[in-house]
Amino acid sequence: LEEGLDKILAGRARFTVSGGFDDVTAEGVIGFSDMQATADTAKMASMGFDPDQMSRANDMRRRGFVEAQGGGTVLLCRGDVAADLGLPVRGVLAWAGSFSDGVHTSIPAPGLGVVAAAMGGQASPLGQALAQFGLSADDIALVYKHDTSTAANDPNENLIHNTIQKALGRSPGNPLWVVSQKTLTGHAKGGAAAFQTVGMCQALAQAKIAGNRNLESVDPAMRKFEAMTFTDRAVVSSEPLRAGLVTSLGFGHVGAIALIVHPDAFESMLAKESSEAYQSWRDRAEQRLRVAHRFRVDVIKDHKPLFERRSERPIPDQQAELAMLLDPKGTIEVSS
Repeated sequence: LEEGLDKILAGRARFTVSGGFDDVTAEGVIGFSDMQATADTAKMASMGFDPDQMSRANDMRRRGFVEAQGGGTVLLCRGDVAADLGLPVRGVLAWAGSFSDGVHTSIPAPGLGVVAAAMGGQASPLGQALAQFGLSADDIALVYKHDTSTAANDPNENLIHNTIQKALGRSPGNPLWVVSQKTLTGHAKGGAAAFQTVGMCQALAQAKIAGNRNLESVDPAMRKFEAMTFTDRAVVSSEPLRAGLVTSLGFGHVGAIALIVHPDAFESMLAKESSEAYQSWRDRAEQRLRVAHRFRVDVIKDHKPLFERRSERPIPDQQAELAMLLDPKGTIEVSS
């Protein structure tokens, strides 16, 4: 997300395909087990937990993460590109950044470097990104955390987010809802933040904070993080969820954070610029959504494959392709 955003803001791209994936490998399973980062199946079973209960972020009986595999893809583009092409907008990526922490050991928990996103308070990168949309720290409704269900990471990450909110000037008593998505998906390493990003966009669209699975008793150590608010059941907000944060942390001193704003920010800007342009975009975006919905139904019914492997050129007409590459507004229809 950060690299895609940087390329777009630098004018080196108008559209990027961003994402990540990971597989389960013997080396990874053994390595994380040696670090005591993963849940020990036998020990958890002896405590009375079924496999789907073993990922327990922020719960006092958490004992490590559950391995997973998979990935996700996020399509990023400038707002004018979305408007021109009639693309549905799931969220606005207001800011994304990555940080290093130092030379000390980062095991068993990543460091605190991500806090630097709030360096300077309201004048920080995060603060300025919020202000650009007329928002403040109080408008950050929720955070899709990296939460791994390890003893060390969960309080470490709560400290990070609580500190960021204080630095940005969040009002005391304003809850920051926590979603620990790995309790549902497991920890897919490279794919985890892509899962979280999609989950964040769904939460903003539905004004719904997902309940955290297996959160039976919040660790008392989390009480000192005043802003952090945990729930084991879904919460439907009566107010719009205007913005949220996604974090991805890792061993080796690498951490990343992204600020995602409700898609209404895009729609209101477009409508303010031109009501006709807004209506045209909306009609075409809704048509794309209908086509996508029909496609998903066909996949579920086994009428179509989810992916098709291609070996031939999808654009058989070379001259048409050359013309499209030279035309700033050029498009071309590829063979299906």
